[in-house]
Amino acid sequence: MEVHGNGTIREARLGFSSCLLRAIGYLMVHLVQRPKLCGPKPALDKPTVFACRHVGMIDATILIAAYPKMVLHPLAALDYVEKNAFTRWFFTNAMCIPIDRKNHSQQWLEDSLAAMQKGESIIIYPEGTRNYEKKGLMPFKRGVAALAASSGAQIIPVYNANWSFPHRYRYAMGEPFHIDPVPPEGATHEWELAQAARIREKVLALEPLVNP
Repeated sequence: MEVHGNGTIREARLGFSSCLLRAIGYLMVHLVQRPKLCGPKPALDKPTVFACRHVGMIDATILIAAYPKMVLHPLAALDYVEKNAFTRWFFTNAMCIPIDRKNHSQQWLEDSLAAMQKGESIIIYPEGTRNYEKKGLMPFKRGVAALAASSGAQIIPVYNANWSFPHRYRYAMGEPFHIDPVPPEGATHEWELAQAARIREKVLALEPLVNP
């Protein structure tokens, strides 16, 4: 399934539980995190892959609050989703797409492409886990390149500063861009790693905006 980055963006049409979580998240974000966007906010007019530095579970909520009328699906580790009945309810109604990191299942990719085909967008954390070092960027895994290559969608890089209460959450979003065309021999492991490294450079270039 391919999107080619030209699908019509879909506005949010959610059930009661999803709307309730979004409302609570929006309120919490603006009362507690008080996010400061350092630089312009790109227009979201087509299905997009948000490649985001990962400092905490609030990262996705910040982006969803930035585009309140749009449908954004954060990727979430399956072991978090399946921890108990509450987490299954929470992550499902938060519109998360589970990713099985232990068994390297590609179901997350199929689910993401299906969502993008409907005009929805994906939030992915290419570092693969939270940045516990709280500095810079860890190497990017190739899943972000696989998603961009399979969908043909634009990428918006996102860099966020380490956050702790009562400080403001600071983040920056870069201009949308596309990875290189898939070579005739296909998206090889090496090619995906090279594209992931290029995406990482785009995210890291935003760091001076957030931490001047």
